[in-house]
Amino acid sequence: MATLVRHDANASCIAAVNSSQEELMASSSGGAFSILARAALNRNGVVYGHAYVAPTKVKCVRIDNAADLHRLRGSKYVQSEMGAIMRDVLADLRAKREVVFSGTPCQVAGLKSFLAARGASTDRLLLIDIVCHGVPSPEFFADCMDWEFHGDSLSELRFRDKSEGWGCVGAAFVTLGSNHDSMSRKRALSPKTSYYYTRFLAGDVYRESCYRCPYAGGKRPGDITLGDFWGIDHAATGLNPKQGISLVIANTAKGELALRTVKNASQWAERPLDEAVAGNDQLRHPTTRTAERDRILADWKARGIAALESDFRRETAWERRAWLAKRVVKKLLKGVPSR
Repeated sequence: MATLVRHDANASCIAAVNSSQEELMASSSGGAFSILARAALNRNGVVYGHAYVAPTKVKCVRIDNAADLHRLRGSKYVQSEMGAIMRDVLADLRAKREVVFSGTPCQVAGLKSFLAARGASTDRLLLIDIVCHGVPSPEFFADCMDWEFHGDSLSELRFRDKSEGWGCVGAAFVTLGSNHDSMSRKRALSPKTSYYYTRFLAGDVYRESCYRCPYAGGKRPGDITLGDFWGIDHAATGLNPKQGISLVIANTAKGELALRTVKNASQWAERPLDEAVAGNDQLRHPTTRTAERDRILADWKARGIAALESDFRRETAWERRAWLAKRVVKKLLKGVPSR
């Protein structure tokens, strides 16, 4: 089993906001991952992260060019396929390349075990584990998205889109019309309108193992832990929360060095670890297994996704209409000059 790292009260913990406005706005949180990844790429290193390879399919991929970094940004909120990526990491390390690997704690721990079993040197490897709530199955995800966007050609999903500020509102980009006469349109992706997003945030469609995750809490397999710094004392930090704030925790000596890299390219503030833990349940314990989980998944298998989606729309009709109406009003107000 991979060696785990337990946080102590003195673990280095910062809140960070990427100094690059472009990278910050393209990131789900405060853009700390982009800083670490770009630094390695600038040193001829390689970066492994997770990207959409199809509108509803996510895989772990390797990049060696900063032009491809955009593929790895953003929250995917579904299980990612690893494929043969661990062998690729091993090959890069044996070729003396600097490697950054980012993933869920279980993916990071799995990679550590794989490399240890093969006697690989990890001196050039930086491991980043994310604060993970849990992951639903790719089949459930694809089924929901196919239904929610039926009639449109889904081209891109962003579960967290900052055009409306830092939060949970996302965006889906769809193509309408034929190949010869098509147009792109942006649709809101919100827990108020999406059955899948609602179920994800409720935590009742995750893999069974997610509810017993040994890495949710003080034990982390990565050199660095990254997440959103929810619940931060904004006034004390002087950081603007509107466009996202990253939580960055150094778990190892290598992580401490990486922390310096983040500081050099961001606005940042030292914060007590207790504050980070208070705002992120998954730094205390795994997501609680709900009583609804078995019923929902059994319903999905027995009745199909159309029945579940229809039930959701009927039960949330008023709430969805109210949320959509508020968005229309906000957009109209933005177009009115201030007086």
